Amino acid sequence: QLERDTDSENDTAKHYSIPGFAGRVGFITSMSQHFCGTCNRLRLTADGNLKVCLFGASEVSLRDCMRLGMSDEELVKIVSAAVKRKHPQHAGMLNLSKRKNRPMILIGGLHTLSVAQQNAFL
Repeated sequence: QLERDTDSENDTAKHYSIPGFAGRVGFITSMSQHFCGTCNRLRLTADGNLKVCLFGASEVSLRDCMRLGMSDEELVKIVSAAVKRKHPQHAGMLNLSKRKNRPMILIGGLHTLSVAQQNAFL
């Protein structure tokens, strides 16, 4: 029988385990039980963009900031501003399906897909 594990405040999954067995399973319930307000994950894409939410289309180009010679203090302010703009919950499944957003498969870099494949996602 599955037993609920203790998760930390910032976990995006609800973890369960079976006593006497190794490992555990986690369920990410972002559509039915929003955790956006406590999510502390940031993603840096292969092309240098900061993405504060997988469901959000917004990205901040840290690569461009660094190429402009911004100081560490200025970069900290830019990252802080992006984090402060995070929403307490995402737009909902029906609204998300209509938005343009880079899917997770493309966050690692566009070089692995053909132009036609890339355009199919955009």
